Amino acid sequence: MPLTDAEWGALALGLTALVYRLLSPLVAWCAVRLGAGRYPRQALNGVYPEACVPLGRGLSIGTVLAVLTAVDAVFGRMPDGWLALVPTGALALMLWKHLTQDYDLGQDLRWQRRDRLVVLIIGAAALVFPALGLAAIVLVCGRLGGWTHHANVDIRLIKATYCFSLANSALTELVGRSSAAGTTGLALVLGTVYLSHYVVAAWAKAKLGRRPWSWALTNRTDLLVATAYAWGWARFLSAGTAARIVRALRPAVVWLNLGTMVVELAGLVAFADLGCFLASIAGALLFNCVVALTSGLLFWENIATGLLLAGAMAADAGTGRVAFGGWTWLGAVAVLMLVVAGLLWRPNVLGWWDTPLSAKVWWRAHTADGRVFGLYNDFFGPHDREYARVVGNALVPEPMITFPLGGVEDVAIRDVLLREPLRPADLRQAKHRYGIVHRDEDRVARHAAYLRTMMAALNAGLPKNPLPRGLHWLRAPSGHLYRWGDAPRYRRAEGPVTQVSVWFREELYVGASGVWERLSETPVLTVEVASRGRRDRWPSRQ
Repeated sequence: MPLTDAEWGALALGLTALVYRLLSPLVAWCAVRLGAGRYPRQALNGVYPEACVPLGRGLSIGTVLAVLTAVDAVFGRMPDGWLALVPTGALALMLWKHLTQDYDLGQDLRWQRRDRLVVLIIGAAALVFPALGLAAIVLVCGRLGGWTHHANVDIRLIKATYCFSLANSALTELVGRSSAAGTTGLALVLGTVYLSHYVVAAWAKAKLGRRPWSWALTNRTDLLVATAYAWGWARFLSAGTAARIVRALRPAVVWLNLGTMVVELAGLVAFADLGCFLASIAGALLFNCVVALTSGLLFWENIATGLLLAGAMAADAGTGRVAFGGWTWLGAVAVLMLVVAGLLWRPNVLGWWDTPLSAKVWWRAHTADGRVFGLYNDFFGPHDREYARVVGNALVPEPMITFPLGGVEDVAIRDVLLREPLRPADLRQAKHRYGIVHRDEDRVARHAAYLRTMMAALNAGLPKNPLPRGLHWLRAPSGHLYRWGDAPRYRRAEGPVTQVSVWFREELYVGASGVWERLSETPVLTVEVASRGRRDRWPSRQ
């Protein structure tokens, strides 16, 4: 008895998941061998490489990628329709982001330029010949620092599409298929990969409290706005305006939390029919927009890819190529449960309690005429993500008890920080009992050397971005919008930098008065900067 389109799609999803489980470790191994950093053990600033790839290693990885590309070119098969263009769009987004991001001026520009040229050639070819997509992703992750949280959806969509093309070919030879069956299978694969990132986030929140609904009913999500403002988001607003926004959100927090859980869990019902799927994607898009407005975390890759996926799904469904139903729903839920269990791909676990305490490291530039400017996370591209998060923690000599933006996982820490008023003695006791000292003298020395090299290169006039000055507006946006603070932003026109100082600051949002109380501001590092006389001698490692 022939399989229905829905049954065939569910079977294709299962086989794709199996191939993905076998392929993904090989892809990760290739990216690491090419130079992707294992932060913080083998990299100072995240996953961006710190040296050119040795020739022998590059040839060996090139051979592996050539074999994988040839296998897909010879044996892979993709169905017709708009959905087949979604992974191509995801690759285009990744190429745009990483080819237009800043150079790392702490490293040799020569190998960085070579890397980008190679990625540009292979990436452009992959947009025309999809069999090269896997090779392009390995190069972006291994040589351009693409292996980050915000890019995970696109990376996994491209890897899953490679696996599906092989599964599709094998199943077509074994049991045959209709045109609608192939498109249904691809829709299941792409949709499951995309929505799994939200289902896992909901599961992480459900595990935080004593009951699955504890987070939704008790988390102070309004405090995320307060700590994001302290962190550097939306500081173009006055403190009074920001405090009024926080207060306005307070009565609606439970509804916001419940809406978040509904949106993130919608993937469990998305594959019952087309309407449920499109509603799930729309919910994810709305969720990402709210997150960007309230916290400065802009998942623009997820937004753009979600729009592509929804549009392609609607277009193919309109021609009768997508057949959702009971089997597609069962197959998708089974794969989502495997993802939640950590047995397939592993989305980031996004679940924490929000608190009013922010503990952040700030960088300041001092010019020869005595002026002081802020060096915010966008200045440190291509490491803007890391400098918006935890790079500075290794410089701090005292215990820290919160994640970036004031999050915690421990209910006991949350309860202490939510006390009003929070007594200094209570905070000291909590830091002594629960805090972690991240100070690492080796990393402090490496960071000082890195700042010295980078700022000397900047003073010498080396280009920071590969785009011509008139085309800088084409640079892809950052995902972390913490580019404001007490001091004006440093720009090259302000003149050479003679010193960089690094400060650790703790701030507490006091809800009763609607003010941000600065608890401490401590210098943790000072680096003197000299102008670089020659531009052609660069250390390959800091």
